[in-house]
Amino acid sequence: MRCQRQHPTSFLPGRSAFSLIELLVVTAVVALLLAIAAPSFFSFHQGRKTGIHELAGFLEHARAEAIARRAPRAVAFADTGFPDKSAALRAYALFEEVTVEDGPGENGPTARFRRLSPWRTLPEGLVFARGGDFEVIGGEPFRTLHDLRGERRFAVPTPAGSDGAEQPLPSLVFGPDGGIRSPVFADADALHLGIVEGFRDPSTGRVIHTATRVSGSGRELPNGECLEVGYYTGRPRILTD
Repeated sequence: MRCQRQHPTSFLPGRSAFSLIELLVVTAVVALLLAIAAPSFFSFHQGRKTGIHELAGFLEHARAEAIARRAPRAVAFADTGFPDKSAALRAYALFEEVTVEDGPGENGPTARFRRLSPWRTLPEGLVFARGGDFEVIGGEPFRTLHDLRGERRFAVPTPAGSDGAEQPLPSLVFGPDGGIRSPVFADADALHLGIVEGFRDPSTGRVIHTATRVSGSGRELPNGECLEVGYYTGRPRILTD
């Protein structure tokens, strides 16, 4: 395609450069827009950091409780089927394992869990993540606790706020030695817990993320944080600081 050569703009008749006042006005408008947008970006980033640090501290407390009491402690996590839809994929609580005598004809005592703490929630705008929400260097397999099927049953809150029926939830059970008793890590020495920016749509149950395009790959990944929990030590370690 051909095009005619254009003369430099500065040499065209009847045209002039921007005045100093115009430049100052444009600079002021840009600064104002940045001042409005920056706090929202900062608050999201700070919310993620706050959420992952609070979660790590809660897990460390559960581990210390198991060691001090010489008894298992479990941290249960809300999944997509959690009755309180506003807390689905956002809530977690501490439980102790207790032995309950079954009725006549049953198989003897069974292990149940009694809640020790209120249900806590991640900061607004954050939900628990799955392995697919993260890109791992080297393409190694990556799983989070929410990729596993919940096996142990915990009493979940009713709309009135009291404990209701039990249902299986993802959980970490710390043993008296501080290590992880459940789930069993068949092919790894650590399991991961992640949080990402997003929310669960109450009408569809789908999680909608705020995403960032990964340079060079064309993929979009949610903005998130991640920690790992050692199988033998039970200690949480934040990976994304």
